[in-house]
Amino acid sequence: MVPTPSVPQDERLRKQAEEQLTFLADFIPQLVWFTDPSGFHTYFNQRWTDYTGYTLADSVGPDMWNNLLHPDDRERARQVWGHSLATGDFYEIEYRFKSRQGDYRWFLGQARPQYDEQGQIKQWYGTCTDIHDQKLIEFALREREQDLERAYSDLEVKVTFRNLELEREVQELRKALSK
Repeated sequence: MVPTPSVPQDERLRKQAEEQLTFLADFIPQLVWFTDPSGFHTYFNQRWTDYTGYTLADSVGPDMWNNLLHPDDRERARQVWGHSLATGDFYEIEYRFKSRQGDYRWFLGQARPQYDEQGQIKQWYGTCTDIHDQKLIEFALREREQDLERAYSDLEVKVTFRNLELEREVQELRKALSK
């Protein structure tokens, strides 16, 4: 029997916690990411890789995620993320991410900093939650609301003109009866 090297208890617990965190991050339906205090991405879960097609090596870095955003969302995302990095404020934004197939889906991006004992940001923990179906429903409802507002305005104009027409007819009838 080959003896197994002894691993200190602390090291085993740390490895077990790391495995559990990785399992959890890969299990939940969000894209999970971590950055250092400056915003340099250091971790992405397997769902990120599956959705974007980017490997971890392709993904890590300070600004790589912006390349996957819809062009119309890039500048706003940079500003919101820059504000959070500068202030430590909770990060929250809706934007569209490009999939490995080349289409875009809406996501809710959120991140919160973890602080060290001195009150300095140690790391950011973030998620991107797919909200594409909700956004499509929101857009459809907004469009339907606009259609209804236009229909109401059209109806209001028609009623106004019909009232004017009826008033004119009533005046003509009064005039004819008074003769």
